[in-house]
Amino acid sequence: MPGTTTIPKPKLLPEPVIVTDPGWKVVLFNDDVTPMEVVVYALQRAAGVSLEVAEMITMEAHSDGSAVVKRGLDEEDAKIICGGLRKWSRIDGLCPGVHCEAAKDE
Repeated sequence: MPGTTTIPKPKLLPEPVIVTDPGWKVVLFNDDVTPMEVVVYALQRAAGVSLEVAEMITMEAHSDGSAVVKRGLDEEDAKIICGGLRKWSRIDGLCPGVHCEAAKDE
């Protein structure tokens, strides 16, 4: 027809594939040696969590055997936090420090 223009169809690009890496996590394990208030203090210092969050993590580890301290970290940060937890919970002659691990998150 005269006076009509045909607009070409736009080319569709393939949708990008998004790969999400959940990162690393720090897991705290219960022990029968380290006093709870020491664990709470270590969590505040090493992981930078509030008193309330530190108490919740401590109670979860105590009752369930383990608790996730933080998620979505890179490997180096997870290892630094875990090392800090051991450092801040160690009391010479009383307890060697908490047991924790930096692990790849699911």
